[in-house]
Amino acid sequence: MPLARRRRSPIRASVGRSKQFDRLIRLFPKTCLYILVLAVGVIMILPFYWMVVTSFSPVEDITAFPPKWIPSHLTVEHFQEALHKAPFLLYYRNSLAVAIISVGCSVLFGLFAGYAFATYRFPFQNFLFILILSTIMIPFQVTCVALYVLLAKMKWVDTLWGILAPNFASALGVFLIRQSIHAVPRALIDAARIDGASEIRIVLTVVAPLIKTTLATVSMILFLNSWNDFLWPVIAIHSVNLRTIPVGIALFKDPYHIEYGPLMAATVISTAPMLIAYFLSQKYVIKGIALSGLKG
Repeated sequence: MPLARRRRSPIRASVGRSKQFDRLIRLFPKTCLYILVLAVGVIMILPFYWMVVTSFSPVEDITAFPPKWIPSHLTVEHFQEALHKAPFLLYYRNSLAVAIISVGCSVLFGLFAGYAFATYRFPFQNFLFILILSTIMIPFQVTCVALYVLLAKMKWVDTLWGILAPNFASALGVFLIRQSIHAVPRALIDAARIDGASEIRIVLTVVAPLIKTTLATVSMILFLNSWNDFLWPVIAIHSVNLRTIPVGIALFKDPYHIEYGPLMAATVISTAPMLIAYFLSQKYVIKGIALSGLKG
């Protein structure tokens, strides 16, 4: 028996090595994928890390070569200088007002428009829907001049309504909400109609709660776009009191001498709320896009 056991042990060892090799072969693609995802993540996070490090670094560390990835000591003087040079609280108020009003109007319009395209049948339905989606493919630079001329005739230039004008509706919001409403059981809508509910009540009390994940996703995407919008506010606004965060930061720097510390501190102040909001809502964004994008 000991001799037979010794004779079988090399075979067992070779079988064990073969299984380990097969396991390594199966794990190799996943390992490469994880390494690739990690590398892309580092590349994406690196600019944010450098922004934060620069905002807390002393001047000698910012201008040092080779660059110092870890500051010699932390300082908040750049934040104090940034808040002293520009009224960022006023910029925050303007950006919040523009973002909240534009997101509210876009989500409300997208909810009713998406409901109409998902539940009703009317002439030229597909044509109108494709026409709305085609506006996404047109660069804003093509239409901004005509929009400015129109708003100038309406005397909306250099007003809050002038900033809001391009953001009253969103084709992306209509598309995502319409795709999500397709997944709502039609029997629920028909039952609400039989009970005597109006179409507005059906949309607000039956459909909206069922697609709240998509509504949260659309709201976050539109809020980020509105908060980071620079081109249209810088065209439509001339008054200092109506500047938004991106315009304020762009005009914050001196064209002849850039102070990178205060500039990065101002950028941290402006991006911090959006980063926090995204980290808190990323699972809803991913889930909402998945639910609204699968059904055609």
